[in-house]
Amino acid sequence: MKIHVVFYGRLKQDVGAKTAEIDLAQDGLTVHDLAGLLEARYPVLRERLGGVAFAVNDTIVADDYCLRDGDEAALLPPVSGG
Repeated sequence: MKIHVVFYGRLKQDVGAKTAEIDLAQDGLTVHDLAGLLEARYPVLRERLGGVAFAVNDTIVADDYCLRDGDEAALLPPVSGG
């Protein structure tokens, strides 16, 4: 199963890429599982993922959302400013 991951904001700088393709060994993995795989691949994300929202196919989802082959998962960091 392949997932297309898009990094926004500071996350893009942290991982050194705007996008990544993640091959998942099995079906039925959740967004929470994907977060763990991303932390393993990009250790710099460990401190950041706690405040990140995940959008799958343009819809914000919970950690228990089950991913499907071909999904696009976007990591949305908190936004601040004024």
